[in-house]
Amino acid sequence: MKRLFYLLLLTSSGLWAQEIPAPTALQTKGTRSWIKLSWKDNADNETGYHVYWSASKQKPGTPSATLPANTSHFYIQQVKEKTQYYVWVEAFNNREKSKALQGSVITTTQWSLDTATARHPDIPGSSAVPEGMTIFWQDEFNDELLDRNKWHTTYYSNIDFLRKDNLQEMRAGQLPEAAYQLTGHSINIFTNDSLPAKVFYPSNGRKISSIQTYDWRTNENLLDNSRGGYFEVRVKRSASGQPKGLNTAYWFDSPGPDLKYYLQEGTTLEGTTGVRPKGQVFEIDVFENLDAQFVLHGHVDKKGEFVHNLATHIAEGFEHKDNWVVHGILWTPNSIKHYINGKLIKAYTDKHQIYSPNHFMNVFLGSYGAGGSVNMEVDYIRGYQWPLEGNNELPNPGFEANTSLLPWEGTGTLATDKKRNGLHGLSLQPGQEMEQYVYLNNNTDYQLSYWQNGNSPLYAAVENVKLVTGELQQAATQTHAGKADFSQQQLRFKTGKEYGNNMKTVRIYFKNTGKEAIVLDDVTISKVR
Repeated sequence: MKRLFYLLLLTSSGLWAQEIPAPTALQTKGTRSWIKLSWKDNADNETGYHVYWSASKQKPGTPSATLPANTSHFYIQQVKEKTQYYVWVEAFNNREKSKALQGSVITTTQWSLDTATARHPDIPGSSAVPEGMTIFWQDEFNDELLDRNKWHTTYYSNIDFLRKDNLQEMRAGQLPEAAYQLTGHSINIFTNDSLPAKVFYPSNGRKISSIQTYDWRTNENLLDNSRGGYFEVRVKRSASGQPKGLNTAYWFDSPGPDLKYYLQEGTTLEGTTGVRPKGQVFEIDVFENLDAQFVLHGHVDKKGEFVHNLATHIAEGFEHKDNWVVHGILWTPNSIKHYINGKLIKAYTDKHQIYSPNHFMNVFLGSYGAGGSVNMEVDYIRGYQWPLEGNNELPNPGFEANTSLLPWEGTGTLATDKKRNGLHGLSLQPGQEMEQYVYLNNNTDYQLSYWQNGNSPLYAAVENVKLVTGELQQAATQTHAGKADFSQQQLRFKTGKEYGNNMKTVRIYFKNTGKEAIVLDDVTISKVR
């Protein structure tokens, strides 16, 4: 009886009570405006969680936040950017608390790719994604807060700057903030009678809710897409109440902070001289309105007045309102292609009328309207590019990315019996040729390196490509006969000059000018240091 009494006493005093397991597997993500903490909840007897944070290594005396039981993540808001924070997470109940799970995180202003999500997204990309390209930038909108390392939330564009719409508000940082709601798996960008609270165009009451990757006021670019790529969104669009000026848009616009990319070469307006060659786009509308209208904007007269589009088309046979639809654009150094639900709609591939920009473009997702409501729910947006390794800047250098040889073009074929590395080489029979257009840094010294096999002369050429017209300007050439085994050849060249840090389009070309087969492998381009 006495023994039972002592057992009851020890248990009631808590000495034999089950301890609370500490949370484990802390993961942190720091952005300019928030920190996300995620952990594994190992307790089943907790009342809740205490979270502490500090910019010093000293744990605060009282919790910074108290969370309910079974919580496994938390967002710390109103943080200072470029600051290291220390965090502690502990479970508690009315008797005790667990050992604190500790960590630290820096509130960086640069986005970083979530490689696990990029490799295995919740929803796979469409069949239009070129085989061999990989995600280099994305937003799955799975967070409860918008990642401000990827997006600005006040709209502005070249056309508004030209017309001076809200110019002073833009410069003063007083533009309307976008209205949006994050669902945990998507973002809904909308306008209605209440939000945004301020109209963008007072003359007609039109509101704009838009997120974009470039900010006109600060001249900050959050996405370097100057090498192009394939860009895809999955969206569902709707409207009610007959809004005026209705628009839902996914589009690309030239950056500011002035009109130099809107104005054509030879045009000066209010002290700004145009740098855009005639016939190159300054804006690409992948879709707008509630249909699939695709527009390439570019004709601007010598007075700076917009004249008309370079090209436009509307895809038929798709129902966009209240339906999930996937829209894609493939932007290469010498072509632009439009896709819907993985289907190629239109390709602009004339090598003597190249619409492609040679600089980064501002990416927009937005809803526009006056009265009623306009909604665009975005499941994801992804940017794909050809992966580059080491110092090499040439896509698919070893002909391993796919069986179609993309982005190479020509009459050569994959070789499987002879190769220097991997599974494939490139077979060039007599008279066969291959080429690739690639973006490189302008006015820069490079070296082309390649390995060839076979006793036949191989002609190699590097040519700078003139914007729009595609005119080829020789940079370097050479012809070498190969050997029975693979031998390396090298060719140095310099890229042509373009405005500022804009990219230079370069054509790499090979032709078998002999009478025997040649196998080519491991073609690379690297800067001369």
